Amino acid sequence: MTLLPTFSLRRVPAGARRRSLVAAGAVLALAGSGVVAAYAVTPPPAHIDNTVGLKEVGPIDEDNGFPLWYKDTNNVRLELCLDPADPYCIMADIPDPQSPVSFPNNVPDEAFWAVAESPLDAGGGDKGLLVTAVEAAFSNEVPAPKTQVSFGRVRVRVAGVIDGATYTVTHPFGKDEIVAEADTVKGLNVTEDIGSLTWDGTFDQTLGARTGPFLRWDPDIAPAAPAGYLGDVGVEHEVVGSPYNTNFFRVEGPAGSFTGSTQQCTDASLGDSPTATDDCIENYQFAVQGKIATRAGVQVTHATYRETGSSGDKYVDLFAKSEPGQTLVVSGTGVSQTVMRSSGGKYFARVKVNGAPPADLAVTNTTDSPDMVDHVDSSLFGDKVHIDSAVYDIDAKELEVVVDSGDPTATLKLAGYPDAVPVVSGMNTVRTFTVSDVDVPPAEALVTSNKGGFDTDDVVIDGNDLPSSQVVADLTATSTDLTVGQSITLDGTATQGVVSSVTFSATRNGAPVSGVLATTGNQLTRTFTAPGDGVYVVTMTVAGAGNSTSTTSITLHVEGAATPPTADAGVDQSGIVPTSVVTLNGSGSAFATSYLWSILPTSTGPGITLSSLTTANPTFVVPPSTTVARWDLQLTVTGPGGSDTDPVTVTNAPDVLTIDAASYKRGGNEWRVRGGADHCSANNTVTVTWNKPNAAPVTLGTATPALDLGVCTWDFRLKNAPAAQRPTGAGTLKITSALGGQVLAQPFTFL
Repeated sequence: MTLLPTFSLRRVPAGARRRSLVAAGAVLALAGSGVVAAYAVTPPPAHIDNTVGLKEVGPIDEDNGFPLWYKDTNNVRLELCLDPADPYCIMADIPDPQSPVSFPNNVPDEAFWAVAESPLDAGGGDKGLLVTAVEAAFSNEVPAPKTQVSFGRVRVRVAGVIDGATYTVTHPFGKDEIVAEADTVKGLNVTEDIGSLTWDGTFDQTLGARTGPFLRWDPDIAPAAPAGYLGDVGVEHEVVGSPYNTNFFRVEGPAGSFTGSTQQCTDASLGDSPTATDDCIENYQFAVQGKIATRAGVQVTHATYRETGSSGDKYVDLFAKSEPGQTLVVSGTGVSQTVMRSSGGKYFARVKVNGAPPADLAVTNTTDSPDMVDHVDSSLFGDKVHIDSAVYDIDAKELEVVVDSGDPTATLKLAGYPDAVPVVSGMNTVRTFTVSDVDVPPAEALVTSNKGGFDTDDVVIDGNDLPSSQVVADLTATSTDLTVGQSITLDGTATQGVVSSVTFSATRNGAPVSGVLATTGNQLTRTFTAPGDGVYVVTMTVAGAGNSTSTTSITLHVEGAATPPTADAGVDQSGIVPTSVVTLNGSGSAFATSYLWSILPTSTGPGITLSSLTTANPTFVVPPSTTVARWDLQLTVTGPGGSDTDPVTVTNAPDVLTIDAASYKRGGNEWRVRGGADHCSANNTVTVTWNKPNAAPVTLGTATPALDLGVCTWDFRLKNAPAAQRPTGAGTLKITSALGGQVLAQPFTFL
């Protein structure tokens, strides 16, 4: 018998309080004690039609640096439980249980906004445990300022299962597939932490965790939850709140996994065996913690000050957040108490100050009982800096930034130009930076103040366009190996820049030669005809704007008239994505005056059409195919010395689809199919079709593969499926992609 190290959330006296299973592990983890061979999560976390997950994070409580509350998508707000004497709260030990909680010296190193735990009897003395939580902790496990973290946790542990077997774990926040580990602590052992795992003062990343909406005792089953709480953490009880209507903890696997368990599933169809009962265990009861927040709180999010008018009066602008409908009052030495204006959960006030902002400036939520206060930290203050204009003159190569500061004594700096000194004008608050000899302007100007303020603004570009770029000559030939009397085209149209004039010249075996170049309709092309054998060098010189010139040459080898041609169809091309355009390359052929391409009957792919049969470089589109296909082509070249052939092969790479999960959920009449594809492109549409029994297949819809962290995945979802698209039992799906992938009979899970 192998026992997992388990902990309980059972209520214990404050003096003997200990850690729960939900330990502070401030890392994002999908891992156990050993190697997790598989971990598939369905459905995905957070905010599906605003019904799943957490919705909002509350103001920071200045007493401890954590959010006062988290709100779920049912608009339930839970506060952080930090009262050691509260019988419905759990937390880690505090150094001095006889003294009040105070940060940072007498505070637990972990506490919770919400916890739900469900144990399982796995048989043979082995145990299982599910823990879900929204947790507060510290990044180094020692309470200290700016180390506070929060995260949502889903942890599954089950001992005594079959090594290497795959188990399906269903819980209120989804369904996970886990492979049992074979290690010193073997079994199912997976922890998922998602949240604000490094301090940034916002704690909003925890909203992406799966642990919401909060679970609460089922109100239709006695006893009722204690007033002001979602449940009694010391009493197991049925719960509600799962967005998937899976208000239970269930583990399914191979037969024989849970022999002797007192919590075997009553439905024999659950688990891998349709008849066995020792392949599934479940529990519908949870120990729940959740203290409903009674205070909305307040948090000052931004504060600026500025001097206005000839009188030199100074004003402070304060911005704060709380719940809607609160009364927030600004106060401080020398400041008239001022009620902030509100819009939704946002609040604003401007107050007049005498000189510098007072050290005791604060905002109080008088709607709360007792009042919640947020003292305005001096680090929030900055003079109000505003960039009036930021202009770059192309012709003068000059950058000018006009900026206004709320403090006439502030020292302003223009980012990127540390030596720039602004000229003061107006009422000593307007400064102008002028920077000369700027070849490349910044896209954005940033001005900072030693008083804490800053502002950014886009740089406006003024002036004429830059001169045209210098010309760069480029000359190519349809072939560089010729026979006497053969004509080819020399092409200089790829030359860069605006060409005002062009000259061509030629040499034969090092000596100037004339009469070999004929003009065409384009000044940058010539027709070359060789009157005799030898090595010819053709030179092209182009001239452009600003007296710029560029010269390039090409060498041509001319053989006697009877030289046999050589065909070169290019290298074989493989792994071509269906619907891609393939360019054949016969340019390497020598002494050829004509080209002829043919498609050989040995080809195995669908029919193709070449853009031209008589050019050196024709193209064709690779047609869709569900299997690997090959196209065999042959190039025949003809010249004065005869003809020659060369084959080339093009092979496709049809899409390959993989299926990660396929299910139909009766609760919301919802189809969900997820998987991967080899080809990620906008034209690779994945189509999902239900193989409806005794009827024609029913197309459910499509999805488009997309890259996610370098992996090509797709996710099809159909909610509120019409009656004709609702199965009554398990079945199969056909999944195909536009680029040839197909899975013809994918079983789906009927939830």
